[in-house]
Amino acid sequence: MVKRPQSTDKPLPPPVRQRSRRLEKKLRIGEFKEYGFPVSIRLSPTLSSKACDEFWDAFLTELIGPRNLAYGGREEGFVMRFGSGSATEADRAAVSDWLRARPGVERGLVGPLEDAWYAPTRESGR
Repeated sequence: MVKRPQSTDKPLPPPVRQRSRRLEKKLRIGEFKEYGFPVSIRLSPTLSSKACDEFWDAFLTELIGPRNLAYGGREEGFVMRFGSGSATEADRAAVSDWLRARPGVERGLVGPLEDAWYAPTRESGR
């Protein structure tokens, strides 16, 4: 299972209470929750530094940009929708398929959709 690196742990969501829709939208909670997914990529150690740079350029220009996604990280990262909105299961499948088809990728793991802004809580179960 792919997990976010410890250095980028997310904050806990705000305490549960009644809020206006406007505030829920600003906090990205409730119906305005946004989802993304973690990605773990291991490139072959035989790749040259130029080939690694070309991989990352292709990853961003062929896959992430055209799908209107954003990627943060390097080998361990997180994908979410650029701007507001959520990544979808189709986005997860596209990233996974692209990584599997790419030469020089030893391992490309794509995690499940999860809240992009807050850590999971016991109540939410995610």
